[in-house]
Amino acid sequence: MSGWYLQPTFDSLTVVFITAVILIALLAIAPSFASSNERRRGLIALLRFGAILLLVLTMLRPTWLTTTTRPQTATLVVLFDVSQSMSIADSSSGETRYEAVKDALKGVQSELASLGENIEVAVYSFDSQADRLPVENGSVKFPAKADGRFTDIGSSLDDVLRQMAGKKLAGVLLLSDGAQRVFTPRVELQRAARDLARLDVPLHTITFGQAIDPSQARDVAVKTLPDQFTVFVKNELVVQAAIHIQGMANRPVPVQLILENEKGEATVIDTKRIQSTKDQETLDVGFRYTPQTPGQYKLTVAVEPQEGELITKNNRLDAYLNVLSGGLKVLYLEGRVLDRFEQKFLRRAIATSADMQIDFQWIDRRRRSEWPVDLTKQIEEGKYDVFLIGDLDSSALSDETLALLAKEVEEGKGLMMQGGFHTFGAGRYQRTPLADVLPITINRFEGQDFDAPVREDLHVAGPLSLRPTKPHYLTTIAVLTENENAWKSLPPMHGANHFEGIKPRAQVLIESDSNAPILVAGEYGLGRVLAFAVDGTWQWATFGKADLHKRFWRQCILWLAKKEELERRDVYVELPQRRFPPQSQFTFNAGARDAAGDVIADATFQASLIAPDGSKSNLRLSPGDEGVIGTVETGEAAGDYLIEVTALRDGKALGTGSGRFFVADQDLELADPSAKPTQMASLAAITSSAGGRAWAAEQLPELIEMVKKSPPETEVEVQTKWTWPESTRDAWINLILVVAILSGEWYLRKKWGMV
Repeated sequence: MSGWYLQPTFDSLTVVFITAVILIALLAIAPSFASSNERRRGLIALLRFGAILLLVLTMLRPTWLTTTTRPQTATLVVLFDVSQSMSIADSSSGETRYEAVKDALKGVQSELASLGENIEVAVYSFDSQADRLPVENGSVKFPAKADGRFTDIGSSLDDVLRQMAGKKLAGVLLLSDGAQRVFTPRVELQRAARDLARLDVPLHTITFGQAIDPSQARDVAVKTLPDQFTVFVKNELVVQAAIHIQGMANRPVPVQLILENEKGEATVIDTKRIQSTKDQETLDVGFRYTPQTPGQYKLTVAVEPQEGELITKNNRLDAYLNVLSGGLKVLYLEGRVLDRFEQKFLRRAIATSADMQIDFQWIDRRRRSEWPVDLTKQIEEGKYDVFLIGDLDSSALSDETLALLAKEVEEGKGLMMQGGFHTFGAGRYQRTPLADVLPITINRFEGQDFDAPVREDLHVAGPLSLRPTKPHYLTTIAVLTENENAWKSLPPMHGANHFEGIKPRAQVLIESDSNAPILVAGEYGLGRVLAFAVDGTWQWATFGKADLHKRFWRQCILWLAKKEELERRDVYVELPQRRFPPQSQFTFNAGARDAAGDVIADATFQASLIAPDGSKSNLRLSPGDEGVIGTVETGEAAGDYLIEVTALRDGKALGTGSGRFFVADQDLELADPSAKPTQMASLAAITSSAGGRAWAAEQLPELIEMVKKSPPETEVEVQTKWTWPESTRDAWINLILVVAILSGEWYLRKKWGMV
């Protein structure tokens, strides 16, 4: 098919027409020359008209389009499974699934070879990925055995599509037991099938192996267990796990919680018996344990091998337990939660410190009919080091609770009251035992009624910029040379509580730019007390100053607990998780902090990995935001691994941190050997609009014959076009013609004295 069409400049014939009319009209405008005659003037006009005609032709860009068809080769992909599950011998003849696959493909080699010139065959084997196999003299070079550790059907199909990009596919033949056995697939099964359907490529599936009846296969597997726990010594730990029971209906199954110390000594903490009423069921089991000694431990949820189980590697899961010693315990009492951001950000800042534990108690002001609340038992049993009181009216607490708080501070504990609508005088604390404890004086007539307009005499209107009044541990939130600028960089507070006066020997550590006292420190008996007039420090975290926010509150807790003088350098290792499959690759973060939690920026690091067999290897490190980022490749060996990171400054060691993880000894390929014909059929059904379907192994010759008789469209249209004057040759011809015409016209006018 051929034909002409125009591609005018600016896609407009009107522009070309107007240009032509204007140029032709200019031919009528010519100077009068006495020596010229009509023949000479006609010849000059003809040359000019030729130049105009050539210009118009160039602007019209005439194009000759030719459309032809030519054959295109299509590809039939044969993809067969070589993972370890294909080595199971469950066919009627006693051969393995892989042997059955090879027999089936060898039986149709001649049919594949006779598909014709327009259909070529590409053969792939796959386990966790697809690999193309050579075909010599019409026969496939099969791998010696099926021993792949994982089956990733979706990712393997995606590998084939990527390698076949740009080619026409006649179809994909998938020969497998149909089970997806991989920890984390790169591409999900359904997505790969949908990609084939989108490309109009049929997926033909052939399943090898037996689908085992769940009631006939016995197996107990520990399916889920968090990979790490952290708890303070003598605090209760809850361990929750999920146990999958198959083929053992109405039979009690004992589940144990085992604790192993650093010496490898194991103790059974508790045993629970669970029982399934179905052929397949997943049951939750929970254990409670209160560690008495700090240290690093391993927790294991395990089920002893049951009668009739073929696979026992999945009968246990391990986790790491970090028992912290001497952690500071903080009790935070709050009366307003729903509309108070301060408590949310404060709790988050404290919770990020591993050596601090915060218990939060919300005493809801909407339930004032249940006030006062007695917390004496909780306080006595909690053995708290520091008490925080948020926006909580004194009427929320019983007289016994308030008296006990005062006694606890007098005996050495710390107390801090924050700003709010119902704290200090606004909360009528002048009528409580805490009036003597606080480092400020409160007018005995003050008080803020609930649901009443806020009393302006009890508060200082904002905005209020904060500034330290003197160097102090609590006001040093950055290095000394940058501390003043650090405070100036913080957003101003919206308001503060008004302090009537400051008690003798109390210190104003922070004030506003209008000299209003904001943070007042004092002592009561053996304890320390802080009165903090604002409740807007949460803005620091949202303003990009989360590090200053965390440092300030950490220092407040440490100071109240009299722990600010504990100089300690911590080297930490942070792992994304503690349990990994074999052949994993992951990154971890490591760094060093000083006693205040500040990053030691000039530290350098060395890291090594100790494998289960005791071998040691160095790890690659790269710079991170607050330290370094390390990369670990686990290999296939199962067991416990240890990462050791040493921090150095000027060649001297600051300390060593460690992180433990383990590689699970789980055999996904043989844990559930059942074939999945239903899954194979559902994948083929996704491509049913393109002709995809599930087939039996004995139907393979019929499938090949169908592909041969109904090949895909193997002709493609190819268009060629010629446009004046787009090619280099045509452009030069066009230029030469224009130059020749204009030069000739100039020569004649010069010769005849017309210029």
